[in-house]
Amino acid sequence: MQGAALPSAPSPSRLRSFLPRSLVGRVFGLFSLAMLVLLMAGLGMFYRYQYLQHIEETQDSAQMLVEIVTRSVEESVVIGDYDTVKRTLNQLLIRSPFKQAEFLDLGGGAIRLQAAATHLTPAPAWFTELIVDRFYDVNRVIAVGGKDYGVIRLTFDEQRLAAQLWSLVAETSAVAWVLFMASLALTHIFLRRWLENLGGLRLLEHDLAAGRVMAEASFRADAPSEIQEAILAVNRGAASLRVQYGQQIESLMNSLMQHKSAMDQAAIVSEIDTEGRIVNVNALFQASSGHTRAELIGQPLSRFTRAPDGPQWQPDGAAWTGEVAVLGHARGLQWQRTIVPIFDADNVLERYICIDIDITARKEFERTIVANARRERLVADLGRAALATGELDHLFGAAAQAAASALGASAAAVFEFDERDGARHVTVRAGAGLLAHAAGLQLSGLAVVLQAQPADQLLRPMFAALGESHGVNSGVDACIICADRQFGMIGVFSDDGRPFASEDHVFLRSITNILATAIERQAAQKRLTYLAQYDALTDLPNRRHLANFLNQVIKGAAATGGRAGVMFIDLDHFKKVNDSLGHDVGDQLLVLATQRLRGCVLEGDLVARLGGDEFALVLPAVGGDDDLVRLARALVETLSRPFMMGGQQLFVSASIGIARYPADGLDADTLLKNADTAMYAAKNSGRNNHQLYTAAMQEGAEQRLRLEAQLHLALENGEFLLHYQPKVDLASGALSGFEALLRWRHPERGLVPPLEFISLLEDSGLIIPVGEWVVQEVCAQLRAWQAQGLAVRPVAINLSARQLRQDDLAGAVERIVGASGVDPALLEFELTESMLMADPAAAVAILGRIKELGIRLSIDDFGTGYSSLAYLKRFPLDALKIDRTFVRDLPHDSEDAAITKAVIDLAHSLNLKVVAEGVENVEQLRQLERFGCDEIQGYYIGRPLPAPECVTQLQQLQPAPPAVPA
Repeated sequence: MQGAALPSAPSPSRLRSFLPRSLVGRVFGLFSLAMLVLLMAGLGMFYRYQYLQHIEETQDSAQMLVEIVTRSVEESVVIGDYDTVKRTLNQLLIRSPFKQAEFLDLGGGAIRLQAAATHLTPAPAWFTELIVDRFYDVNRVIAVGGKDYGVIRLTFDEQRLAAQLWSLVAETSAVAWVLFMASLALTHIFLRRWLENLGGLRLLEHDLAAGRVMAEASFRADAPSEIQEAILAVNRGAASLRVQYGQQIESLMNSLMQHKSAMDQAAIVSEIDTEGRIVNVNALFQASSGHTRAELIGQPLSRFTRAPDGPQWQPDGAAWTGEVAVLGHARGLQWQRTIVPIFDADNVLERYICIDIDITARKEFERTIVANARRERLVADLGRAALATGELDHLFGAAAQAAASALGASAAAVFEFDERDGARHVTVRAGAGLLAHAAGLQLSGLAVVLQAQPADQLLRPMFAALGESHGVNSGVDACIICADRQFGMIGVFSDDGRPFASEDHVFLRSITNILATAIERQAAQKRLTYLAQYDALTDLPNRRHLANFLNQVIKGAAATGGRAGVMFIDLDHFKKVNDSLGHDVGDQLLVLATQRLRGCVLEGDLVARLGGDEFALVLPAVGGDDDLVRLARALVETLSRPFMMGGQQLFVSASIGIARYPADGLDADTLLKNADTAMYAAKNSGRNNHQLYTAAMQEGAEQRLRLEAQLHLALENGEFLLHYQPKVDLASGALSGFEALLRWRHPERGLVPPLEFISLLEDSGLIIPVGEWVVQEVCAQLRAWQAQGLAVRPVAINLSARQLRQDDLAGAVERIVGASGVDPALLEFELTESMLMADPAAAVAILGRIKELGIRLSIDDFGTGYSSLAYLKRFPLDALKIDRTFVRDLPHDSEDAAITKAVIDLAHSLNLKVVAEGVENVEQLRQLERFGCDEIQGYYIGRPLPAPECVTQLQQLQPAPPAVPA
């Protein structure tokens, strides 16, 4: 909604339209305005004073009357003389400011009197309102000897008071207005009389216009001194101008003589009679024309000069201006001519003055400017054509035509250089003029040089045969340099053997720059087109090309009822190569892998790179699954062989997924997706193998996606919980601690097995926030048990590999534990061997910081990895946990028993406590006791329990209350 437009301020021009034009009017207007402002201000101050004074006097008199009446009424009411009270009030109303008086007796009686009406002119309502606001009724209690007899109430007559004061305002305003108008009239009379003296200036103007240069302006004796000074100043100025006018006339005559002398020296001047014959010339005319004075005098002016274009001068009494060429002059002089007629006092033509200025150099410069402008226009047109067209042959033809036209030559051509068969060849790509039909002409076996053409050489030797066959004798050329190579050159040739100037070569260089840019742009476009379909590193088709090719294969297979196959290939552990050896080595490895892939496929098969270390293979025609399996095995085998990189061997493997048309998909997207799914199944199967796609793989992938989506909400919705599995000290048989195990209570499925979601947490990165939640929850539970007065034991928490790699793991743990107030010694972190050995140096630093907090550390599932004992000593560990795979077959499997005993002995030698997990029967327990194991954990001791169910076990640790004596 648009707002209403604000009123615009009056413009200065509109304000000036209200100003009087005469000085009398402006002075009179200013005086009138000032007097009116002063009068209004004075009257306003006077009225305000009278208003306040009148109100104050009225209130004072009213107060005095009230005091007098009160005393009289008090004396009368004591004796009960109410007639006297009435007379007293009646006297009060006579010539007082009150219009009504009342006496209200306490017994209920009342005396009310009204003042007589007045005949004053009423005041305006607004004025009366001002008076009413200043007066209030007067109430006076009549009390004698501490006893109240009644109340006197007096009401002011505001109408009469306002009328009295308004009458004063009207009378004073009338008097002030009369005085104001009288002063204005006197002021106007005197102003007109005083300013009439300025009329003498108009008389002076008329006298000067009539030729009376000695006239002066006059004024009256009673004129103001300022006007007298102004008129005297004008008279003095007129006298000074008369003196200066005479001096200027004399100076002008001298200047004219000097100008005539200068004109004779700077301009070519001649005098012409009324018939057009020369009657006089100056020395410069003789020198410039090359004729003597005797040869010039008396001859027609048209004999020596003529206008090259347009009408010739005729002695017709009018002025003439134009350009003329000096006839018969070897240098081809050109003059700018002005012929002015000269008239006598009777306006009769006497002669002509002819003034010529030599403009030969200027005309030559103008021709050069025009030629350069034409060349620049041709270059600009060629540049626009280079941007508009993508065909180089068309652009080469336009460039040759523009070069020949700009240089005024009979022929031009664009040449391309090429090296083949061990020799250099020159091909005419486009021609103009005499070489218009030479396109495609081969000039073989010529030496292509970049040196500048010698100035004394009219035609390069390499163009000699071309000159003979096409009739050209001289030329100029410039090379076309694209990036770091010489594409060719452009040459301009003449059939008259004329030499070309240096600016001609500069012009050709501007054309070659345009051609080089266009050639480079077309090469870049071809490169972009290639990159849109191919991978820049391996020169393999990219994902877009793969999709187009696969669509064509599907169409062909659908038309013939054939089968096709797609393989999705991913190099295993390629990231480790990039991280450890750098991306340059990784790129070289990809190139070598590409060569091996190409060596395994047949002609017609397509190998493509999808990005990173992912490749795809499209097989347009396959027999059965056996053929696909054989090829997949061959690919896995060839990629598993070592790669030689920088003198060392690198080993990678490949995971391959296979999808078939039409069994596994009817379109390119579906086939690629299913092959990708099969490839991930191969990775999950241990890598370095292949898998054929099955529907179950897709169901598993979809289930994995659904679980991952639900896991994102599980932490927010509080669906995670912890169960605690007890650990027992074998020496004492007492509870020694718990291991916190993560559980997921799904809203529909109930408790989800950990094997289904722990790996998803790890892969998706959710293990970081969930891991922090586990630490917080364990700390909170320990605080709760302590608040119940229970003797708590340490709780072990499993750390994942992803957590160990997170930024500032120790800082996050310190922040959480510190905020909870739990003793860090009640916490223990369990890590696997593979986690520690992935980056031992970094693990040592991180675990060292955690150990400094007072938290215990242990290795979980010891014996299943490939730990280095040298590194094992470096880790700040407190305990080892023997994996359940070694405990499961105790005491019957002698090998497991030997390994278990060796691990226990090794741990004790390193001052580490040993915990055996997976203990499920008493035989395993007794065997571990004999081996000297410190703690055990397993279903024989107890299953993982919710926190409330652990209270019973903790209560058993409480000391028994002291016995009460009998």
